[in-house]
Amino acid sequence: METQLTPRTRTESSPTDRIGIAVDSSCDLTPEFIRKHGIEVLPIYINHADGMFNDVRDPGAMTAFYKTHTKARYGEAQSEPLSVADVGEIFERAFLPKYDRVNVITINSRKSQVYNRVTEAAMINEPKFRDKTQRTTPFRIRMLDSYSMFSGHAVLVCEFAKLIHEQRESQAKAIARINKLRDNVYGYMVPYNLSYMRDRRHLRKGDHKISWLSYKLAETFGINPVIELHKGETHAFKKAKGYNNALKELFEHAKSSILSGLATDTIVMSYGGLLEEIHDNPDLLEFRDFAKQKGVKTMLSMMSATAAVNVGPKAFSLAFARADH
Repeated sequence: METQLTPRTRTESSPTDRIGIAVDSSCDLTPEFIRKHGIEVLPIYINHADGMFNDVRDPGAMTAFYKTHTKARYGEAQSEPLSVADVGEIFERAFLPKYDRVNVITINSRKSQVYNRVTEAAMINEPKFRDKTQRTTPFRIRMLDSYSMFSGHAVLVCEFAKLIHEQRESQAKAIARINKLRDNVYGYMVPYNLSYMRDRRHLRKGDHKISWLSYKLAETFGINPVIELHKGETHAFKKAKGYNNALKELFEHAKSSILSGLATDTIVMSYGGLLEEIHDNPDLLEFRDFAKQKGVKTMLSMMSATAAVNVGPKAFSLAFARADH
């Protein structure tokens, strides 16, 4: 298995190789994009007060999740990646018959065990697959840690899919591009309810950047932060009076970044709820129109259930890749 993703360490893929792309379900892609590019989705389990929710980015299941979401049910919920054995079974059942090479792009490994679990499963199973199958092209799993989450994760997948499926780039060139691009991906999140995040501080892996005093000040004065994620690290980027003003601040920042220059042609956004709740937001509409005029595509999807149980429903996420300056 190849986890050091540099072109000089791998054999160049052949044009006839069947190349697949896989993500974990926290990656905020639309159902249309997933279908168009044949993206494989690795589930994440969400253990909650009433049982378990299987997060696979199924639109119907996500709609039901948001319609029935309550703090009593999901306030203490915890997300759990597939076991190594489960990942190995998916490799053999779903990936091995269809692909010669599968590129797995995962959520930031500092926030989740998905990358480590899939890597271990690949190391265990690739030798077994070579022994069990008579293939002229050995089956390979290639891993990429996105260093990001949610919409930021999706920015990389959008670019990789475009390079492989639309521009017909070689896998080595596409991987080299993504390796370089991921340091330029900036993800942002506006939480709707800070008390939800405060109450879950003890459950979030390695994430205690917002102090108890910050929560109390924010609640008292109605302050909403805009949180930035870059190269695996999170911090408070901006603050605004109320959720809607925080969204405005985020959209204004995204506009400025468009004018400064982006490294890809797509900005990815996600909302922690039914899209009908946010779709006609005037600031969102104005921003999407601005982006379109500048030749930038925008993608809006429902935020993954995995994200929503950790940051709270109605959170908003936006990400883009900046051009080198």
